[in-house]
Amino acid sequence: MAAVSVIKNAIAIIFLLILQLELFSSLRFFGVMPELVLAGAIAAGWYGGPVGGAVVGFTGGLFYDMYLATPLGLNALTYALIGYLLGQIANFLSEDAELIIRLIISVAAVSVGLLMFVTFGELLVQPNLYNKRFGKVLVISSLYTGLLMMPIHFLMAWAFNAHRLLLPSSLGRIR
Repeated sequence: MAAVSVIKNAIAIIFLLILQLELFSSLRFFGVMPELVLAGAIAAGWYGGPVGGAVVGFTGGLFYDMYLATPLGLNALTYALIGYLLGQIANFLSEDAELIIRLIISVAAVSVGLLMFVTFGELLVQPNLYNKRFGKVLVISSLYTGLLMMPIHFLMAWAFNAHRLLLPSSLGRIR
């Protein structure tokens, strides 16, 4: 990544962290907040490829881990893997794929990321992450994050200097 792209990505990660920790911690829907940092890693995978998604996911997850009471590196590991996987999917998917397909894949990736987080936590260090409330949290958090996915895609497209957003070539380009 070029120096300008690194600075833009740092700004995007900090912005998402501030929104996650300060604004959306009090804007809960049924007691659940969206996963903005995870969504940032997902969008970074779309625009930065596997490496960009992994780097943004790891960095954002590590900063988020410093705030949470979960073990250090658990979010970083999960978000890096999800960012990498979405980068691979973006490489595989046709550039002319419909917007709705890309958004559905992004929301599904949030669900997979939450499942991975709980699975890694249960297997590695924290056996109380999975509880009877997890299904509700999984569904609501995925849908809530999905509502915010478009602005996060715009943010990460800007951070990676993407000339194309998720729109098919017939609908427009971002400059």
